[in-house]
Amino acid sequence: MKKSKNLKYVGAIAFALLALQLVGVAGAQAQNDADFSWITRLHFVKTWPGSDTFRVEDPMNVEPPIFTEFWTNGGNGFNLEVERMIRPNIGVYLGVTFANMKTNLKFEQGDQFLFSDDRVDMRQWNLGGNYHFSPNGRADFYAGVLVSWVNFSSSTFYFSEIDREYRAEYDSELSGGLNGGIDFPVAMDGKLVVSGQLRYLFLALESDSGLAANTIDPLQGYIGVGYRF
Repeated sequence: MKKSKNLKYVGAIAFALLALQLVGVAGAQAQNDADFSWITRLHFVKTWPGSDTFRVEDPMNVEPPIFTEFWTNGGNGFNLEVERMIRPNIGVYLGVTFANMKTNLKFEQGDQFLFSDDRVDMRQWNLGGNYHFSPNGRADFYAGVLVSWVNFSSSTFYFSEIDREYRAEYDSELSGGLNGGIDFPVAMDGKLVVSGQLRYLFLALESDSGLAANTIDPLQGYIGVGYRF
């Protein structure tokens, strides 16, 4: 099922990139060439994952029964990317995002409730395309699609009150997503820009142990600087 889902993501992103390319060809008929060919951006990143929870009885057949409940909270990171303008208003970019999220686990047995948390790192390799609505304007608005290969570190949850530890190793995920942003020139030559973006990823967080299986679909906010040349 996961392989089928990943193939659907790849197909959808490939179709969207082709559509962007065709729109760019049409748009080029009514635009002059952009004043730049490359854009590099460095961002601070804020991640807001979805609020789904995952509750499971683990281990089974214990009296009173033991339940664990898993959920995620937001985190921070940074992003570095390079975009190449292949048409007057179409750019293709490659980037890497290092971010994290807070993972939480609740232990419940009878009237005993215990909590533990750990940070999980997200390493995202991003490939995408942007349609630039006004590449030579006072502000360059753009929107597009991306595909991300996301690798997660592990989480360790230790409950000192009962001397019990849970460990979650997460599967890597191929994710599709949507991207929108703005580059605002701050120098007279227009090369240095203030950059802001929002990205929405269709992403799940699943552990090999079965301890966690959440659809997190995070929203990510990006703010930083860029250089056009």
